[in-house]
Amino acid sequence: MNHPYRTSESASPIRWASAVATLVISTLGTSCGADTNGATDPEPANPSTQPVAATLSVNTVEAVTGGHTRAVWIQDQGDGTDILGFGTQVTIVGVDSQDERGERPLVSNPGTFAKPLFTRNGDRVVYADRTDDAVRVVDFTGANDRRVTTGFPLATWIDPDSGVEWVYVGTDPKGTDPESYGQVHRHQIDQPDQAELVWDRRAVSGDSFQVSEDGRLAGALARWPEAGLLELPNGEWHPLGEGCWTSLAADDSGLFWYFDGQHRNLTIVDNEADDRWTVNINGAPGIDGFEVYHPRWSNHPRFLVMTGPYTVGGGGNKIRGGGRGVEIHVGRFSADHRQVEAWTRISSNDSADFYPDVWISPEVEVPVGPAGSGTGAAADTVPVAPIVVEARVTESVPLPSPADIAPYRNGLLVLEYEVVDVVEGSYDESVVLAAHWIIADGETLADARRPAGTTLRLRLEPYAAHPELEGERLVMDSDRFDLPLLYDVDSDPR
Repeated sequence: MNHPYRTSESASPIRWASAVATLVISTLGTSCGADTNGATDPEPANPSTQPVAATLSVNTVEAVTGGHTRAVWIQDQGDGTDILGFGTQVTIVGVDSQDERGERPLVSNPGTFAKPLFTRNGDRVVYADRTDDAVRVVDFTGANDRRVTTGFPLATWIDPDSGVEWVYVGTDPKGTDPESYGQVHRHQIDQPDQAELVWDRRAVSGDSFQVSEDGRLAGALARWPEAGLLELPNGEWHPLGEGCWTSLAADDSGLFWYFDGQHRNLTIVDNEADDRWTVNINGAPGIDGFEVYHPRWSNHPRFLVMTGPYTVGGGGNKIRGGGRGVEIHVGRFSADHRQVEAWTRISSNDSADFYPDVWISPEVEVPVGPAGSGTGAAADTVPVAPIVVEARVTESVPLPSPADIAPYRNGLLVLEYEVVDVVEGSYDESVVLAAHWIIADGETLADARRPAGTTLRLRLEPYAAHPELEGERLVMDSDRFDLPLLYDVDSDPR
């Protein structure tokens, strides 16, 4: 298999393997048709009349990516909580590392826009207009904004032989949360009446669909929280785990990830090697251990994009709170995908930035990472064996309700405990950070509440040692990211 991506280490094909992320560089910075008739096309954005944010630094961004980089996302001009583009005050914003225009709107007027996606050549952006149930495409310059077809855009793809560009479109919405689609067609972007049914065997989530370079595989939620690979067209479904925001590497390596219920870690699966590992992504500079969202593999398999930090939401779901401090971050995987070895912040503004995609020139020479110089994630600093402790809750924490964690049906809450006595095993810290079950099958458990001063005997094991929890919602309001996260094994009601 030929890989058109190069590194400055060598021009040999990129290979991939395992474990947990580290972070080294901080910078600035969830009826198919071909009808092209519909609402009046918006005027192309006029950069001379639009506000422009701080100019993207070529040096800082390209120090991480190695070359020409573009990013696109939705920006909430309202209260900063529209994380998926359902409101009416959403703009589509882009930035290019090789011009000095900074952040600029690609569509002139706010609307109900979602999921902007670069075409594989990086010169156009496909996006959803929810008010018109439309898939649209616009040049990255803001020109030639037009309707493509009806439905919701799932992914873009270019035929490696013919060069024809396609958009994969979800139709037959099922009314689920998150929304899923019963049919997937692909349409030629420039001849949208040329459409093909590629999948209708089970509903797939609109947020989490990507296609391999050869077009034979798709990574998907089918449907949430079941994550896995689809063989296209209409082949087998291969379930690989439970989570959200699945993503598939844009080459033909078959590397796939799903995002955990903590909104902090990726589980990367190498299906061919029958191997999987965890990569932490909320330790990026500026995230400070808070939750992140919208993770997505870029067109280049060494890079990902995400949003964060999410600090202002209440209850059991800070993601819903959004916030004007949420920015776009691009990370560079190590060559073996064992960690994220470098980060850069792409956006810099006073608005809330969500739902990003990033395009990086396939011709870039990926910088050689400072191997081993990153900082390890706290989640990986775990005791070598289970422990039993007498521990006292240090602070009362509001108990999330089933509605707070929806659409999740199960939830755990992380509390801080003062260690009164280590009964079994070895633990040197005076405080322990432990997760216990609070909600199961949509119902609050009778013993979920643990007010300050409550003393309990806890049998604790590393949270990371329980992969069955990776798809469950984990609510964590602690800032003790220096402590290992443990799991109260006896709280499991199942």
